[in-house]
Amino acid sequence: MMLIRTINNLARTMQSPNDKLIRQGLDGEHSDFVNQYKDSLPNFIIIGAAKSATTTLTTILPKHPDIFISKPKEPKFFGRNYKKGWDWYASRFEAGKDHILRGEGSTMYTSKMKSFRHTPALMHKYLPSLKLIYIIRHPLDRIVSQWRHYRGRHPSSANFDELMSNRNLRRLVVGCSMYHQHLMAFREFYPDEQIHCMTFEDLIAAPKQSLRTTLKFLGVKPKIKRMLDKNGKLPRENEAGTKGRDHVEKPEWNAELRAEVLRKILPDSKQMLSYMGKPENYWKL
Repeated sequence: MMLIRTINNLARTMQSPNDKLIRQGLDGEHSDFVNQYKDSLPNFIIIGAAKSATTTLTTILPKHPDIFISKPKEPKFFGRNYKKGWDWYASRFEAGKDHILRGEGSTMYTSKMKSFRHTPALMHKYLPSLKLIYIIRHPLDRIVSQWRHYRGRHPSSANFDELMSNRNLRRLVVGCSMYHQHLMAFREFYPDEQIHCMTFEDLIAAPKQSLRTTLKFLGVKPKIKRMLDKNGKLPRENEAGTKGRDHVEKPEWNAELRAEVLRKILPDSKQMLSYMGKPENYWKL
């Protein structure tokens, strides 16, 4: 038993090749590689949150003539895919090098996944002038949507009523609604003037006004009309049950589970709304 515990402890402390590269990156060892691509790297990134219309943003923003979004839109580079190297990351933006703005939208940058725990520091080390967009959503609605997405990809995963008793769901699904906590990790490195926070609800209810504010933040003219459909509405993207996922019915909150989740996320939600200048009852939690 002692030998098994020792082996397990060693396994946890061993660095993977990706961890080693991230550590080197944090130490500034990749500056020469980055300097080769400085004219084609992104100058803005949508950092999340998952299931909060990030796909909608990455779909409509490149309809603006000055904006390019990477392919894939979610390269997940500053974490899991750092091992692919800066040449790979820069190549995602090569086609947009003549655009004023080049961006991507990786929601895992504000996740609780271990491989992204150094994202803000690593990102700032090489791209300190980045503008960041953080779009968030009613935290309970977002949890439902992410659980449906997760269950659709992993049919054997825990049930919705196990959100707080299952460590994985509590950390990854509930944890992604801890918006202020994730924001503070980025504010440690980026000043507020380089961070734009917006809500799913504002984007849906008033797309023109919401996009106008976002484009002003990014520093380009608000050419809104071409970004919306003929009725002036947003395109619907990334519905639960699509893109290779099994369809999962929308679960219902029971009172006990809802109260338990709120005990965890409510203080954080209040802090986030206060930071954004929103009323405390904005989401009616």
